[in-house]
Amino acid sequence: MAHALAQILADAGCNLEDTTMTRLAGEFAMILIVTPPENLSLEELQARLAPLEQSHDLLINSRFIAGENSLETQEESEQTPRFIVSAYGAEHSGLLAKLTGVFAEHKVNITDVQSRVASAGTVYVMLFEVQLPATLDPETLNRDLQKAAREIGVSISLRPLEEDTL
Repeated sequence: MAHALAQILADAGCNLEDTTMTRLAGEFAMILIVTPPENLSLEELQARLAPLEQSHDLLINSRFIAGENSLETQEESEQTPRFIVSAYGAEHSGLLAKLTGVFAEHKVNITDVQSRVASAGTVYVMLFEVQLPATLDPETLNRDLQKAAREIGVSISLRPLEEDTL
């Protein structure tokens, strides 16, 4: 399926800018950011993708996004220190809400979240990639995360993200 989608986009002259692909509850999910050529309308791109919905039983939602993903904004964002927050605990409702509440309180930007049930359905694992505002000391965030973790019965860690370099 990924190849079929990538081939249609390449044939249409689209440049694949950013992707995330994963399995969710046994389903394969993709989010793609593409830059189409100037002469390709959204409607034409949707028409090219429509056969995949039938042949691969897909739900495809496409739209134009503008402004927010400028190169300047990306460069500023890349200069902000990033951290990984790992949380492990017994699965129960409210875990994600409690931790994201701490992030929201401190105006932490969540850039990626992955969660899954592991260990034969007994352990819930959450991994967050976050960017802290320049005014927030990581120790302050860690203190508040540890307090929330105790309240919901999970183990949590905050560590700097080792940047990928090519």
